[in-house]
Amino acid sequence: MYLGRGEKMKVFVGMFLISLLGFLVVCYVSPQVSLKSAYSLVKLEFPDLPEFSNQSLKVLSREEREGYIVVDVRTAEERNVSIIAGAIDNEYFERNITSYENKKIIVYCTIGYRSGFYAETLRQKGLDAYNLSEGILGWTHVNGLLINSRGQTTDEVHVYSRPWDLAVKNAVAVF
Repeated sequence: MYLGRGEKMKVFVGMFLISLLGFLVVCYVSPQVSLKSAYSLVKLEFPDLPEFSNQSLKVLSREEREGYIVVDVRTAEERNVSIIAGAIDNEYFERNITSYENKKIIVYCTIGYRSGFYAETLRQKGLDAYNLSEGILGWTHVNGLLINSRGQTTDEVHVYSRPWDLAVKNAVAVF
């Protein structure tokens, strides 16, 4: 059977739409798939920037953690909801930057885009900076400890909006 150009285009568009629908269903069912897909787009912006995985950060011992500093580049509003336990904000980091010159600097934001720019800037200054892959949302996927502005453990995490609610299912999205 011969298909003309118009028919071929209809078949292609149909297959594309079915594939897209399947992908969207998988993303809806699995925030982890959505998060990994979104972060893969972030990585395109920073192809040469070294990254640090959430799992690697989580398993660092207390002694190993001494050689690292975790910097949160999100807004104060986002940080008031929760931060990765032990993290400092970028304003504090900038005021005390000389204290961290010999440490590995792990930078994070919600998913990795803002932190990618910041980590890239730090590397240009000669600092040993890494982007935390998948940001604080990825941290929720490894059951990392989050604390709120009062220093208490929390399940809340700030996301931009409902479509960006890519945290693990038991996390409480705030936007």
